[in-house]
Order: sequence, then C-alpha cells, then structure tokens
Amino acid sequence: MLAFDWLSDLNPARTAQTAWHDGSYDEPSLFHLIYRPDGPFAISCGAGLLAEHVRHFRFAPPLILRMGQMADAQGRALFSESFLNHLQRLRLRVDVWAAPEGMLLLPGEPLAVLRGPYAQILLMESALRWLLWRSTQWATRMALLRWEKQAWSEEDTPSAPATAFNFDGWKIRAEYIGGGFADDILETIKTPSRPPDAEEGLVHVWDAKTGNTGGHKPLVQIRRVYRSNHALGDIWLTQEQEEKASVSKTSASIVDARTHRHKTLKFTRFQNLYQPLLVKGHPVLANTRPGYLRQRTLKQLEAFHFAPLSEYPHGWWD
Repeated sequence: MLAFDWLSDLNPARTAQTAWHDGSYDEPSLFHLIYRPDGPFAISCGAGLLAEHVRHFRFAPPLILRMGQMADAQGRALFSESFLNHLQRLRLRVDVWAAPEGMLLLPGEPLAVLRGPYAQILLMESALRWLLWRSTQWATRMALLRWEKQAWSEEDTPSAPATAFNFDGWKIRAEYIGGGFADDILETIKTPSRPPDAEEGLVHVWDAKTGNTGGHKPLVQIRRVYRSNHALGDIWLTQEQEEKASVSKTSASIVDARTHRHKTLKFTRFQNLYQPLLVKGHPVLANTRPGYLRQRTLKQLEAFHFAPLSEYPHGWWD
C-alpha cells in the first residue's frame, strides 16, 4: 500500500519550514481538527486511514531528493538544505486523540485533538485534511440521508466494498461507513465535495509560548454522559479539568454551547469520546472492520434521534 502523498499540497511543508527557521518548530502545541457540519451533527470517519498512513510514511531519501529539486517561479529552491536535513532526522512525536469512526459529534466538537511539536503537527495537515476531514464530510453526507429518512435499521449489513488507498477508495469507504446505499453512493459522484472554510481544518489552539490562541479554549476531552443507555449530554474538558474531574462523579454542571445557560446533568456512567490514535507518533488504533463501523453509525443515528438532538446539551464543564 502506498502512503498518502502529502506533498500534493506544499503549503504545510513550507509553513513547517518557516517554523524551523524562526525556531518555533519544537514548541509544544495543541491543535484541533475542526469540521463544521451543514446539518445537526457530524459522523467521525477516517481515523483508520490516518493510522495506516503513519504506519507506512517515512521521510525516505527519494522523498527528500524530490523536495530538494522543487523550485519557485524564480528558480530558487523551495526547501533549504538545513530543513531537509532536519526532515531526514525527524522522528514523529505527535499524540493524536480522535473520536472513533462512526461516532456522532455535535457542532463545535473537534474531530481530533493533536498535541506535539509545532512543526510536526503542521506537516500532518494535508493527511489530516484528506484522510480525516474529507472522510468525515463524506460519511456525514450519507448519514444525513439516513437521518432524514429515519432509516437506521439493517437486517443484514451489506458487505464492505473493496477499496484502494486513494481518493476514490477513501470516498467509497467513508460513504459505506456513513450508512450509504449503493445508489446513494453513485449519486453523490455528481456532488462535489466542498473545501474547508476559513474556520475549519487544523486550528492552532495553544502553545507553550503564548498560551491560548485565536480565542479557542484548549479542549482535550469530551465526556458523553448516560443514564442507562440514553445519552444525556456532552461535557467539554480542558486538560486541567480532565485531571481534576473525578471519575466517580454522577452529576456535573455545564454551560451549554448553544444556549449559554447552566445545566446540571445527572448520570450513571460516561464515555470518553476521544481515544488514542497516535502515541508519540506511533499508531495504536486497532484495525476495525468497516461493517462494524457502519453499524456504529446507524446505532448512533437511532440513539440520537430519540435524544432529541435539538435539545441535547453540550458545552464546557462549569
């Protein structure tokens, strides 16, 4: 399998090179991968693709040679020798937590939380956009069709289509996980995918030098709380709040992101939405069958239809 060619977009590498030359490349940083759904929810997808990409990707000599031969319109080298030498020595040290594929997320909830050296996260931007962000867009589009039809039951799960590790394969995989029928998947070929808007994609939330950036609070975890099997709300936590919040608590107060009102949630159990995907640059995500992920999507749609979503509280721990 060929790894994703992140050099198809040179902007992340050039931004990382700037960080290398100004000395900020190794600053500990926190980023969110943001997707703003057009509907009331998003279906997380693509974590397995990102794990596979990282398992296979290396800054091998042929790649470094290719970068060294790239030039701008004036014929000047795009990448300096010192930066290329840095890439040859680089060992990925980024931690990534992502919502499991097929998990329903509310507007304002990141697809993934990334922590690590500033430039290393920048270098991952293209892969994150194509493998996680795009997959989520495709899966969500299919799930919304199911949502509108209130069709989330399948007597027999259709077999997952064979897919290649390329644009078309990623799209088919995501639309299958999103619950798409064969006819729906064929129909969406005519519908172009929109690019991320200015507030989507990889968003820099925090760094060790300046603290909060861009007005974003450094969310690192979401606790989805339940009474029995019914989801009651999502509690957004910073690193400090997660460390202090007792796992034995059965109630919590939040400030709802939609209404800005205080609300108390009383629950019997909770689930942490973000699970490890990369630990110090090493993939830790187990390979999960697409058919299982598809069923997770459908179960999420069924559960949240009866929540109901329009009243479902989600926001910061108070």
